[in-house]
Amino acid sequence: MNNKTISFARKFEMSASERLTKLRERLWYEQDVNSIKGKLLQCERNPLTKDQIEAVQAYWMGLTGKKLPYYWHEYFYSRNGEFSVRYVPTCFYHSDIIYRLNNRPLTMAYTDKCSLDNYFADVNRPKTIIRNIDGFFFDDKRPITRDEALALCRDLESVVIKPSMIGMWGCGVRLFSSRGGRIGENETLEDLFGAYKENFIVQEKVIQHPEMARLNPTSLNTLRVLSFHRGDEVYILYAVVRIGRKDKQVDNETAGGINADILLENGCVRDCAYGTPAEKRIPMTDVGTPLKGYRIPAFSDAMQVVKDLHKRLPYFSLVGWDFGIDSAGRPVLIEWNRCPDLSQTAHGPAFGEMTEEIIKYALSRRDTFNIRLWMG
Repeated sequence: MNNKTISFARKFEMSASERLTKLRERLWYEQDVNSIKGKLLQCERNPLTKDQIEAVQAYWMGLTGKKLPYYWHEYFYSRNGEFSVRYVPTCFYHSDIIYRLNNRPLTMAYTDKCSLDNYFADVNRPKTIIRNIDGFFFDDKRPITRDEALALCRDLESVVIKPSMIGMWGCGVRLFSSRGGRIGENETLEDLFGAYKENFIVQEKVIQHPEMARLNPTSLNTLRVLSFHRGDEVYILYAVVRIGRKDKQVDNETAGGINADILLENGCVRDCAYGTPAEKRIPMTDVGTPLKGYRIPAFSDAMQVVKDLHKRLPYFSLVGWDFGIDSAGRPVLIEWNRCPDLSQTAHGPAFGEMTEEIIKYALSRRDTFNIRLWMG
């Protein structure tokens, strides 16, 4: 193959990659816009004024050179009453920001819950009973057979099984107990393993701190922390507490949970919580615990752990961390997220005063969504 042929093939390859990237941007844009329009229809809408719309469009045009939709600004203003030009439109975040800040080709290997020992072996985490990686079983240290995995999961009380690679928004997270290899009258451990097929993990349930349990006793209530790593510094952009609804086992907003912003300076809930788009401000949890001023135990310890751990992830500048607080008052790492949802209803603008810095930094970097473009 001569140089001319190689050059043509390379050009064709890049053109196909560019088309794929453009298609991805269009599909994400349409999906995100349709989603926020649907949320606007559900909430008590508070339309932006003409001056507010012009301010939003001028801000983002000046920052990005693009005229971005203002649906998100109107939605968050409608929900929390706080207007800001700095709200990050999700369509722009997904298509132009997150995979410039975070290296997409490496995400699966790094975020696989079964592989957290590789990066966080010394970190307080839920105890692992068995792991399934690409169909192969392991205990906490070594390869085992399927029969050995089944034996390890017999006669367990209140343990958690969840997907290790593709689970999102709490999907697939299940609490179960086993008696002699049976989950219930009509389900066995074999059935359970068969339902998850491969790439899943079984862990001991975290016994949470009494103050976290007071928010809702049936769910593991967690901190979602957004951090930004640049140079030698890790910046905490925000922290929210995610709380399950009454009798529910997960705390994710998409599973009906509620979120409340936490003041970084003292670890106390700033005000109220927010739930579904149709709900108004929520001053107390479903079990009657008032939220404003509620102090989160071990909050400063959790923030320090985030700063320490983010430095171990050099390929990821923007990370969403999920931490519980265990019964001993220690932060316990549940997982980290390479494309975290932005909690802008509860917190306000995700990047706050660092918005301009983060956006400019992201736009100066390569888009790693498409591996061929990234390597080009």
